[in-house]
Amino acid sequence: MLRRFCMLASLFSALIWLSSCQFFVDGRNESLLVVSAADWAELHQFKEKQRQAKLEANKPQALPGSETISFSNVSDAYLAGCRTLGIVEVHHYGSYDEALILMRNQAHQLAASVIVPLDIYQDQTVSVDDSSRLNFMKGRMLRCPQKPA
Repeated sequence: MLRRFCMLASLFSALIWLSSCQFFVDGRNESLLVVSAADWAELHQFKEKQRQAKLEANKPQALPGSETISFSNVSDAYLAGCRTLGIVEVHHYGSYDEALILMRNQAHQLAASVIVPLDIYQDQTVSVDDSSRLNFMKGRMLRCPQKPA
């Protein structure tokens, strides 16, 4: 019994000893590149300019006719005879106006004439700049009958 206990204890201690050893082999043959702080700052500025250019190129553009889509409440819309087309959610990292453009573009693609906002959220974190601020909008898309001229 004592022999079995000693054997299990030695196996357990060997297992602990082997599993706690962390050995890392770096297989690179070339030396590491040392970069000065000025070069690092220049590279960081270059990457930031690239990111800003990419954000500007991907800014949402309003579809022609989407500016005519209005916002209303559900009571007024139903009294006007509007019917529901569906609910659209927009999750956008950028400005609030860009999120509105995306919501109106979606409504325009569905041929909706009114949006009833259901839920709106904007990240209010102080450390976040406007281009990485989360905007969430949820709205009911409605199509209303044309008013006679």
